[in-house]
Amino acid sequence: MKTAEDLVGLAPFGLLQLDARRRITAANPETQAILGHSERLMLRRPLSEIIFHDSRIFDLIDRAIENSYDMVAHNVSIMGPGFGKQAVLDVKLRPTGDGGIVLGLIQATQRDVVDNPAGVAAFGRILGHEVKNPLAGISGAAQLLRRSARDDQVGMLDIIQSETQRIERLISRLSAFELFSAPRQDIFNIHEILEQVIAAEQAAQGSRLHIRRAFDPSLPELEGDRDHLHEALQNLVRNAAEAAIGHGAEPQVRLETAFETSFGFLSMSRDGRLGRALRVTVEDNGPGIPPEKRGRMFEMFTSSKSGGRGLGLNVVSEIINAHKGRIRVDSQPGKTRFSIYLPLSRKSQR
Repeated sequence: MKTAEDLVGLAPFGLLQLDARRRITAANPETQAILGHSERLMLRRPLSEIIFHDSRIFDLIDRAIENSYDMVAHNVSIMGPGFGKQAVLDVKLRPTGDGGIVLGLIQATQRDVVDNPAGVAAFGRILGHEVKNPLAGISGAAQLLRRSARDDQVGMLDIIQSETQRIERLISRLSAFELFSAPRQDIFNIHEILEQVIAAEQAAQGSRLHIRRAFDPSLPELEGDRDHLHEALQNLVRNAAEAAIGHGAEPQVRLETAFETSFGFLSMSRDGRLGRALRVTVEDNGPGIPPEKRGRMFEMFTSSKSGGRGLGLNVVSEIINAHKGRIRVDSQPGKTRFSIYLPLSRKSQR
């Protein structure tokens, strides 16, 4: 019978372990082939002596250890003195709890994304370095204005600050190649997010738009990624607002929350019973979505601005799928409903 050490040695992908000082403590044969050194030569040496220190892999390691959660990053480029040529890897990172970390390394199948300066890696760096600085300035200016603001201005300045801080958090996560498909887990009330979304949209649209609420106050707290779900709901509300405003008189958006009695998630229950779902519906009185566009509206780069349905729907789909949820769309002229169904944990269903 093979031991765990034998199985690690036979793994068709790289496994690399680092201690709290980022020194190599173990490397299987596949890792040795990728890095161009034997395990004997790498043991106890800092990873920065094997891989050039400007590689993004070091940022990923720091973030995973700092936040104590697993991360997956695709198309990570690395080079070092033992390399014949640049390697492009898909990397999974798992902190060990004592300051160390284990990395899974596999040759990426799509190198052009990294090699292309307009690719995801370059885009992440642009977000990190070019967008966060202006956001900090906006937030700081809002703080200064708040000191001498009138009572009726304070709420608007609070929205500016909270939104810039939320966007900065998202950019930090995207810059570290943390995808919407890998949500963090937090406990929160869905109505807190919806109220923030409503406040921001009402501030943006002013008296042009009427937003109605139909909330069920008895709903339990939800488990998921607060920032990601905020982004999804804000996209839906913004799209609904644009559709309603562009359609005619008295544009309206209606937000509804409820227990969903006709929809369940089998995966939520080990005993075969359906787990309960929480539903959030965003409804507008816009022109509706043309039938020929409904089949592709969640695809990347599909946009129909005149109908108010843009690129954000791809983000919405990815976020909801990552939360094991579902999306339903019902549309006709004068009434479009986007309903998202999110599974409730067994604890919240008691």
